[in-house]
Amino acid sequence: MELRTSGQTCLELALVRLADRAIKESTYREYLGTLRNLELEDVPAEKATVRYLSGVLNTVLSPGTRRKHAINLRACLGVKVPCPRAAQKVYDLPSIEQIHEAFGKSLYRGYAFSMLYAGLRIGEACVSQPIKGNVITVDRQRLPDGSISTPKTSGLVYVPEWFAEEYRAFEATKSHNTVYVGMKRAAKKIGLDINPHQLRHKFATELVKAGVSPNVLQKQMRHHDVAVSLRYYVQTNESDINEGVMKAFGQQPA
Repeated sequence: MELRTSGQTCLELALVRLADRAIKESTYREYLGTLRNLELEDVPAEKATVRYLSGVLNTVLSPGTRRKHAINLRACLGVKVPCPRAAQKVYDLPSIEQIHEAFGKSLYRGYAFSMLYAGLRIGEACVSQPIKGNVITVDRQRLPDGSISTPKTSGLVYVPEWFAEEYRAFEATKSHNTVYVGMKRAAKKIGLDINPHQLRHKFATELVKAGVSPNVLQKQMRHHDVAVSLRYYVQTNESDINEGVMKAFGQQPA
C-alpha cells in the first residue's frame, strides 16, 4: 500500500505508517528518533529515495549505529536502504571460576548465574521466570522503567539440576539498572570488567565447547536462526582452533 502523498514530509509519512503497527512505545520513539537524529523530519517524502537515504546514512561513522538507523528507516519510511550486517562483538570472556569468584557470594549471584547458566538477557534475569523440573520457560522481561513485557525471544531453556534448584528459590526483585551497576562493581572488586551481556556470550561459547549441535545451541539461545547464535555469540580463539585440530588429527595413523 503506497502511503506517500504530495507535499508530505518524512515525519508525516512515518506517523501514518506507524499508526496501525502493533509496536512498543519505546520502539516507536526510537524510529522517530532516527528521523530526528538524521535531520530527516522535514525532508519531503518523495526525496527520500534509496540513493538519498544511503548518502545520509554514510555520514554516520559507527557501523553499529548506521545499521540501527537503516533498520529504523526501513520500518518507518518503507524504503529498502542497504542494511549493513551486524558485526560480532568480541569480548575478553572470563572463566567460569572468575565469574563464580565475582558473583558467587554477592547480592547478584542469582542474576549473574541466570545469564551464565540459562543465557538470560539482563531484562529477563530481572524477573522470575516459570520453571518446571530443570526447564525454565522464558516468557517475560523487566524493562528499564520497571514494567513487565514480553521478551525479545521466548522459549524453553534447559539448565543444570543444581541451578534449577537454586533458581526456584531465587526472587528477582532488583531493577534493570541496579543489577547492571551492581554486577559491574562486583566484578571490578576482583579486577574484571564484565558487561552482564558477556555472560550470555559465555553461555553460548561453553555450550559449543561441550559439543552441542547447532540446533541445540539455537534452541538454548532462543534464536529464530541458528546463524545468529553461531555468528554473533560463539567466540573462538587460537587455542580453541589448535585444540580442535589436535583432537581431530593429532594422532598419527599407524
